Amino acid sequence: MYLARKPQVQGIEQVSGWSANAWVSLEGAGGTIIDSGTTLSYFAEPAYEIIKEAFVKKAKGYPLLEDFHILSPCYNVSGVEKRELLEFEIHFADGAVWNFPVENYFIPLEPEGIVCLAIMKTSHSILSMIGNYQQQNFNIWHDIKKSRLGYAPMKCGDD
Repeated sequence: MYLARKPQVQGIEQVSGWSANAWVSLEGAGGTIIDSGTTLSYFAEPAYEIIKEAFVKKAKGYPLLEDFHILSPCYNVSGVEKRELLEFEIHFADGAVWNFPVENYFIPLEPEGIVCLAIMKTSHSILSMIGNYQQQNFNIWHDIKKSRLGYAPMKCGDD
């Protein structure tokens, strides 16, 4: 189990020093929440655009599908036996790193062989959210008293 504070999104390359708590207003609006009731993850627009651009720039081995559904970027990975898509992880200020398996941030769509990044933007908000799609197969603990998040890999379908 990892206990961590203050998430910072990193992955393919660091997201230009962007911190998930970077845009918290004096009134306390913004920041990042971990929400099991929201399906996808949403990042404040500046961070989302950097993440999306990094995926588009680095995933040159797969055909990019323009304007495919509401999710973006989307790739045609049909016929690829071992799909090697890019890494995505969240780094915390205390050194903890939450590594996500690729099935936690790329969602398969119909027709078979199409995958899309399961992360969206919040264009009119400074709030970012880590949704349940990214949380799948992890146990999550919330230590409210110490303001910490705990997470550990878990095959949730196994007994």
